[in-house]
This record gives sequence, structure tokens and C-alpha cells, in this order.
Amino acid sequence: MKVIALRDSSPLVSMRLVFKTGAAQDPLRQAGAAWMTASMLAGGGSRTRSYKEIIDAFFPMGVSVGSQVDKEMICFAAEAHIDHLERFYVIFRDMLLDPGWRADDFERLRDDTVNYLEVELRGQNDEELAKEVLYQRVFAGHPYERHNAGTVASLRELKIVDLREFYLAQFAQENLTIALAGGYPEGFNERARRDFTALPLKARSQNGLDGTVPEIRPNELFMIEKPARGVAISLGFPIEVKRGHADYPALLLATSALGQHRMSSGRLFTRMRQLRGLNYGDYSYIEHFPGGMYTLEPSPNLARSHQIFQLWIRPVEREQAHFALRLALHELERLVRDGLSQEEFERTRSFLSKYVNLLLKTKEAELGYAIDSEFYGIGAFPKYLRDGLKQLTLESVNDAIRSHLRWDQIAIVMAGEGMGELRDRILANEISPMTYNSPKPDEILEEDRIVERRPLAISAHCTTILPVEEIFS
Repeated sequence: MKVIALRDSSPLVSMRLVFKTGAAQDPLRQAGAAWMTASMLAGGGSRTRSYKEIIDAFFPMGVSVGSQVDKEMICFAAEAHIDHLERFYVIFRDMLLDPGWRADDFERLRDDTVNYLEVELRGQNDEELAKEVLYQRVFAGHPYERHNAGTVASLRELKIVDLREFYLAQFAQENLTIALAGGYPEGFNERARRDFTALPLKARSQNGLDGTVPEIRPNELFMIEKPARGVAISLGFPIEVKRGHADYPALLLATSALGQHRMSSGRLFTRMRQLRGLNYGDYSYIEHFPGGMYTLEPSPNLARSHQIFQLWIRPVEREQAHFALRLALHELERLVRDGLSQEEFERTRSFLSKYVNLLLKTKEAELGYAIDSEFYGIGAFPKYLRDGLKQLTLESVNDAIRSHLRWDQIAIVMAGEGMGELRDRILANEISPMTYNSPKPDEILEEDRIVERRPLAISAHCTTILPVEEIFS
């Protein structure tokens, strides 16, 4: 067990308890066990209090308990005013150490999870759907392949006894980091550590995550047929770079210049949205970034042993999807072949040196990043990143781009309506001309004539179309 304590004079006390386990540890044929276990702890009752009693107690304190499940981490987070800390902590501790495992909580939370997969992801959120399917394609055959929430079929088969077994097997002291910040009483961190020694010292089982990630086929195209106004596109491939890798700062700078999340300064945004009006935005990542529609900064405690390079192309009109895919790959190839300019390098490095302050603007985020730094073995993230950025040169960044990025062996996921017709046009390498409602500069029109004929080198045996009803089924 590790304890991270950042005590100060703030009247708000932030708590994050992170277990180094997650969906990648789901037992065989029990996909969703980690997700449902965390849901039962954070959204169910303890042995001595029903969930309604807990909510009624928390309401006047203005507190709640949130959970987050990823491949290798399960996080429970809360923030309480010092005046309510004692009453809150006693309930919070019992929720995690003495859960109630009630049948009505289980049914309610399982229905919520099935609804999340069937209605929210499959039915309403084409962008997150494409992202999640991209991860399934990239990590096919790997423990990362399963969605964190499992599948509808596996959830239907889960029983409370399965969750209790996962809890007993994985929620152990060796997997736990307790992180506290704020003006908590002296000795409170030691009290929390003692309380959680009630957990087993060692985890019963570890499935293990080796370093092998399956190679994807060259330019694999996976299409999801569903009713939609536009076509959501995600592209990516596995990379060995993660925090702690020698090329992490360089590759982070490169992807920021290509497409910083929700920023208008990246190449993709400029070339696709700003100059051509194709969609709402286009971004690139070297770390898992779920829920990008709803947040400006990444969430901590999504640390992973394996990462992917990813492009997020927000929905485009169906008639422009072929061109948009070509343009995204065109910009990626241009980055790999030509690298960044000196101006792009200097501007992006300056931006990232300041942006790191925004990532740690709250104590809760500071705790989260401290836990992630323990996972990656890198020390304090702001110093790690700033020191790494200082050592970079334009040449070292462009070398990292050429070493780790590619455009000709990539998984492509497209979600929308009319996928059969779009597939046929892509396989035939038909010209995909762009039309505009207003005049465009000659430079753009000239580039369009190149992009609209760009070969995609996708073969029929590397192309799959599935109805949305089969995803997460």
C-alpha cells in the first residue's frame, strides 16, 4: 500500500483511492466484472447502510463518491469540506471495506451499464463508439480488447458472487494507493492507511499483461452501420511510447502540433475544419483519452502499460467522409515525411510548458497525476515534462516522429449510415472531389485535387462491416 499526502491549509479535503487492477483482469467469460464491482462499491450500499441512506447522509454535506474503471486502474474519488470530513470518511470507508452486495443495487447498476452500452454508446454517441471499437481492433486478442464495461451478454450472465470474488481477489493492499490533499487533521493519512490494512495483503490472482500487442493488418478498415447524420472516424495503431519512454516528450509535442485536444492550433484542425469546414474538430493523441466530447483536459488514473497513437476525426457529412479520411492520412503522411517546422516546434514547446499547469489546476488532479507518476516511475509529472521539453531539439522531435508514427499500417474505424456504398468507393479508389459553398484559395483547391485521388491501399479482405447491434453484444 502506498500513501500520497499533500497536506495544506485548504478547507476542502480531496481523496483518491486507486487500485492497480481493472478490466484487463476480468476473469474469462466475466467481462465487466471490474466495472460492476466498482459500481457496486461507489453506487451501492455498505453492509450497515442502504444506498438511499448513504445518499441521504451525503446530500447535506454536498459530497458524492465517483468511480472510474480502466484497463489497469480502478479509482474512487471524493472531496469533502473539513467540517464534514469525519462523518463522510466513516461512510466512505465502509463503502469500500464493508460493501453490502444487495441484489436490488446489483440489478439497478447492471441495467444502467447495459443501457450505457446499448443506448448511449451504440445509439447516441457515434464518436465514442468509433473510438472504443478502434481500441478493440488495435488490441484484438489482448486483454485490452474488451470494453471496460464488458458486453451485454457477459453482463447478463454476471452474478453478485462473481463480483464478490473479483473484490476478494483484486482489492488488496499491494494494489492500493491512497492519496490525500487539503487541510485534513494531523495523522489522518496514517488513520486511513491503518483502516485499509483490513484488506488482504496480497492479491489472489494477477492475469498479467505481457509486452506483446498483436500487429494490425496494413490499413484495416472496420465500418459500423448505424443510423446517423454524419460519419465518425477514428484511426490508430499501437505504439511503445508511454510516460517514462525516452521519446515521450518529443512524441507528445509532435501530436500536440498535429492536433492538440479541443484546440484550434493543430494542423488537423487548421486543414480540415478551419480551411475546409469539414467538421467540428480534429485531434491526435498518444494516450488513452475517453470522453473527449465532454472535457477539455484528460482525466488522470487512466495509466496503461500499452498505448496507441490515435486520430479523432469528428463526424463529417457522408458525402465528404471519403475525402476526410484521405485528408487525415495525407496530413499524417506529411508530418512523418517532412516533420515539424522550427516555428511549430518552438510554439508547441512553449505551449506545453505552460499547459502542464492547467492539467494540475486542482488538488484532485494533482493527486491523480502523482498516482500516475508512481505507475510509470517518472517522478512529479510537471517537472518530468518540463525537463524533457527543455532537452528537445527540432531534430530530436522529427526523429521521434519518423521512428514511431506511420500512415500505411493503421486501423480505421468509421461509424455511420451507408457504409456499404462508402466501402465500395474506398476499395475502388474512386475520386472523392470536394465542393464548397464559398470560394477557397487556390492553394486549397490545388491540394484538394491531390487528396481526392490519394490511394488508400485498403484491400477487401481487410475490410469489415458490422451492424451496430452486434457491437458490445
